[in-house]
Amino acid sequence: MDNNQDYPNSPSLRIGFIGCGTIASAITTGLLTQTTFPQPISNIYLSKRSETKSSLLAQTFPDRITVMEDNQDIVNHSDVIFVCVLPTQELSLLTALNIPPHKVLVSLVSTSKLENMMEATKLGPENVYKMICLPPVAKLQGTCIMVPPDQTSIHIQALFSTLGGKCIECENEAIMDAMMIPGCLMGPIYGLMRQNRDWMIRQGVPAKDASYFVGRQYLSIVQDAERHCDEEEYFNELIDEQTPGGLNEQSLKNLEKVGFLNSYDDAMDAILDRLNGKTDGSM
Repeated sequence: MDNNQDYPNSPSLRIGFIGCGTIASAITTGLLTQTTFPQPISNIYLSKRSETKSSLLAQTFPDRITVMEDNQDIVNHSDVIFVCVLPTQELSLLTALNIPPHKVLVSLVSTSKLENMMEATKLGPENVYKMICLPPVAKLQGTCIMVPPDQTSIHIQALFSTLGGKCIECENEAIMDAMMIPGCLMGPIYGLMRQNRDWMIRQGVPAKDASYFVGRQYLSIVQDAERHCDEEEYFNELIDEQTPGGLNEQSLKNLEKVGFLNSYDDAMDAILDRLNGKTDGSM
């Protein structure tokens, strides 16, 4: 079966990014690197800001990147428009744009609400989406989540799935919000790795060796966890594999005893409250 039969409307896809920060840069790199989406991506149109990132992308992909000064020009040239701006900027920016009803709008803003986006743009629900991912999509690693489930002829869920694992379609915004929160633990994971590195340095381990060892160890741990992550009990099985009375089991028990793991729940609850506008996210 020819997958291209599902893409009858256009011989190529044009994508625009309003705002060009870390995530926009990562998605752009991933989309222009992947080779599995049946519909070719002919052009990606980028906001000039940030100029450092947009100019680097234009140098890397000179035949497929166009940097533009005007946001409306990006809309006019694109089939799919990604919005990658600060939460405080999003609605005023969208209100100022004229987005034709056949175009697809995707917000990457963490606090976006679909209803507000539709009201600002007058687009229908089948053309307005929110997607969240992390920077590793630049290397086609990681998983995107989106809401609502894909209703486009462009098949944006399949497009997002080219950036790593299968893009998960959330049934509603409450599910999306809950799934976003563990993604906010990227910083704490790096903080934990830094803590491990610094502890080893204090024990006399050379800093370069400590950093290398921590990075490689966490990589192997995550790779093991990812191997069967579609099995809902797999993480429990990995914990059960720890040698009874061994150092790993004792480390886990010690951390549980001092409330370390529960503190992660508290941190996730606090960020979810911020996302829902209940608090500022502080604990």
